[in-house]
Amino acid sequence: MRLPNLYLKWHGFRELTNCVDTDKDVGIHLFRHEDGAEPFSKLLRGDLSCASDIADALTRYMSEWISTIASRMGGPAVTRALMPADLELPTLAFMARLAEALPNLPEERLDRAHKVLVRDLTVTVPAGQPYRLAVERYVIERSFDGLLPSGGQGPVVFVAGRDKGQIAALGVPREPIAAYTLFTRDPAPAGQRLWEMAWGETVLWLPSPSQPSLQQGRLLLMPRAEAVMPTPGQFHVTTALVWKDEALKALEPRPAGTPAGSLDERETALFLTRLRRMADDRRRRWDGAVSILTASYIVETSAQ
Repeated sequence: MRLPNLYLKWHGFRELTNCVDTDKDVGIHLFRHEDGAEPFSKLLRGDLSCASDIADALTRYMSEWISTIASRMGGPAVTRALMPADLELPTLAFMARLAEALPNLPEERLDRAHKVLVRDLTVTVPAGQPYRLAVERYVIERSFDGLLPSGGQGPVVFVAGRDKGQIAALGVPREPIAAYTLFTRDPAPAGQRLWEMAWGETVLWLPSPSQPSLQQGRLLLMPRAEAVMPTPGQFHVTTALVWKDEALKALEPRPAGTPAGSLDERETALFLTRLRRMADDRRRRWDGAVSILTASYIVETSAQ
């Protein structure tokens, strides 16, 4: 089985348990040779299938750490918190299981794991990016449907009377061949952590790939301004403007010919990994192929 979202689970595990072993050390332990770091890195991002013996060794390793931390925190004895099949759990369900197995963790440790998950669900803009992503606010009286929860659970319902928003790229000289736009919701301002919610409540997509429209110097990523969801939190927007067909084929995690839509969890993890690799490509193969833009905004409810 390939687990492209395993890196999300692993990074969350490391923060919750304060695991001090390096990925290199863990790779050597799992693959039993000095070059184990490379296959472990590939395993975490779904480039390498997770064989049954590796899944067993990894979950045994993680369970031992959980048992040690639980004992230090004065919690109940934990024999084996994780089994190989648990690696296939959705990321947030996996994190909830870890938090449940470690009920006495300090708030600081939980907050740190939450922040790492939010970080891993966004992409850092490469230095020298000439374009800017703007979140534009309008006062409105009517609303439309637009954002789709990751995983295809259906359109989010917008509440009439709220502000409308538009996402636009500024400084872009022409229309790209396609765009992908991801919204990552951080519910911390509302007093929640990611694993207390469903994936589709935290990761949202504009139907992608989309064909944005250049109007009066603004590349509009949405057909029209949309009503802001009445869902509190900080939203991080990641947009990839694709300029070359080769890059579009390399980024798209779904089968050829799939219509524009929301990416599910597995597809989202694959997409983010591929986008990061393009951004970090030292061979400069992808120069000029993709532009990565980010922005953030906060939604507060009327009660606040």
